[in-house]
Amino acid sequence: MEIELVPLSLDYAEQLLKFELENRSFFEEMVPGRGDHYYKREKFLTFLTELVVEYEKGEGQYYLILSGSNTILGRINLFNVKEEPFFTADMGYRIGKKYVRNGLASTSVEMIMTLLKEKYEIMEINAKTTCHNHGSKRILEKNGFVLREVEIGGAKLKDETYDFLTYSWSNL
Repeated sequence: MEIELVPLSLDYAEQLLKFELENRSFFEEMVPGRGDHYYKREKFLTFLTELVVEYEKGEGQYYLILSGSNTILGRINLFNVKEEPFFTADMGYRIGKKYVRNGLASTSVEMIMTLLKEKYEIMEINAKTTCHNHGSKRILEKNGFVLREVEIGGAKLKDETYDFLTYSWSNL
């Protein structure tokens, strides 16, 4: 499947809210939930606007993963961005339930890393996942990320506690 990374914009607000609502339960199986307030339309638009402003200021890089027909398949985000003394960021991604196991997450991570390598000579990118998210661990490792830290009991999902794993990619 052909995909493209498109910078987050308010043009996709309604489609993105629908995507997030449709996939909420699925996402919350692997990562901590965002709370009910996130999914209320007005709050969602406020959060989305804040991300767009962060993007414009260079404080974050937020992308939608789109199919050729402009269907939102997922998201990939760089947050906590700092450019001095070298580029650092935390990365997160999510693929909609209907689209998992098609290589979209791996391809998206590869695409974002290619963009970053073209723009920044020296960088460090970190990504967290839970210990039971085997797919995400494989995706990160396939893209050159190395396990750096284990936060025992760092993630609580639906009355279960899991370890949070921090992976890093660096050319320091």
